[in-house]
Amino acid sequence: MTIRIKLILLLLILSTAIIISMGVFSSFSLDNYFRERLVTEMKTQSEEIEYFIRSSITTDESAYSTLQQFASSAHLRLTLITEKGLVIFESELSQNQLASVDNHSDRPEIKEASDKSVGVSTRHSATLKTDMLYFARKLGTPLPVQSGYAEIKFIRLSMPLTSVQEVMSDIHGKIILVGVLILLFVGGIAFVISRKTSRPIEQMAFYSEQIRNGNYEISLPNSSTKEFRKLAETINGMVEKLKQDISQLKKLERVRNEFLGNVSHELRTPIFAIQGMLETLLGGAIDDKTVNRDFIDRALQNTLRLNTLLADLIEISRIESGEMKMSFRYFEINDFLKTIVEEFNSSLQHPQIPINLDIPSHPTEVYGDKERLRQVLINLIDNALNYNVPNGWIKIRYEDLASSVRIIVEDSGVGIPEDNLPRIFERFYRVGKERSREAGGTGLGLAIVKHIIEAHGSKVEVQSEVGKGSAFSFILKS
Repeated sequence: MTIRIKLILLLLILSTAIIISMGVFSSFSLDNYFRERLVTEMKTQSEEIEYFIRSSITTDESAYSTLQQFASSAHLRLTLITEKGLVIFESELSQNQLASVDNHSDRPEIKEASDKSVGVSTRHSATLKTDMLYFARKLGTPLPVQSGYAEIKFIRLSMPLTSVQEVMSDIHGKIILVGVLILLFVGGIAFVISRKTSRPIEQMAFYSEQIRNGNYEISLPNSSTKEFRKLAETINGMVEKLKQDISQLKKLERVRNEFLGNVSHELRTPIFAIQGMLETLLGGAIDDKTVNRDFIDRALQNTLRLNTLLADLIEISRIESGEMKMSFRYFEINDFLKTIVEEFNSSLQHPQIPINLDIPSHPTEVYGDKERLRQVLINLIDNALNYNVPNGWIKIRYEDLASSVRIIVEDSGVGIPEDNLPRIFERFYRVGKERSREAGGTGLGLAIVKHIIEAHGSKVEVQSEVGKGSAFSFILKS
């Protein structure tokens, strides 16, 4: 079922429900109005009859015929009933027929009038074959003896509801006719509205199908309706974002492929070297004292390189996947830097390149993950050592800013060519590949530095000149 048909059916159903509800309410209200009006008139007539009996009926002999004439002239059916329910007058019967009339004390209107002074009931008359409205009123004070009907306790009037039912039937017919006309009018409006409403939806469905099939170059046209126009703009924005995401995914796929290729290459080199050395040793070189120790030492170095590479791969994987959790807190930067510098200076790996510390004497606190920042500085200092020159220098210092601290690692190394600077933080990117491998670098150190510093809400900045050295810096909150 199309949305157009659904909208038409929905509007028709709602309209039908409203029309029926209004018809039922109107009929009920009109029926109550006519009944209340009749009851009011019958109450007035009962008061007139009471007055007539009190003032005009004086003898029992003439009373019955006089009341019949009065009821006939007023077009009423009048019944006079005693306190015990005995009918002593019935305008539709002769006085001789009263003996066969049942006791009326159990009639609903009489019971109600006995309790509340006035009683009303409606029931079907088998004799007249129509619904009758009965009204009974209890007399407040007894009639005088000379009235001729001193025993009367209840005056009851009744009339057929034929006229009321005819009026209501006519009204019902008119309500039905008006309802049908309204439904036809609503149906026409519903058709126009549903057509206007469904058209942009059908367009959206068509364009969505195109998008699902991979056609991302299309865009939904603007609609004259505010809501549909906003929806079209949202969908177009989503498609544009999807195009960007797909482009990014393709880029990530290329990066992933490059990464896998780099990992394979980086792993293959030391593995092949270890394999070749072990095969050489097993081929007889293990007994040659001039080469066996050298081969074993070189195999060990490649094993250590593999271990370092795997450790860095695991580390950067944890960082990029979000598994690495940061523990941020304030700590004193002076002692932190002193400890790192002392560890490097006490190492015999690069004894000809001292690491100098140039920091203020006053204590300063910074906010960050102390262990991860230690890893950052170790990687930066390792790079400064590996790419330095003989008898060069390395300086660690920091600058106090307004509400932060800039930490700087400077060196007198070979420097980085300007066209290489944008790529030095990429995984496995090396400026001098052969020298990096000789120094034991994995090509992941600066990528790890970049991720950790960005996790601190900062950025690594680099200033470098070939032949003069480099300076890496980043800012921490203080």
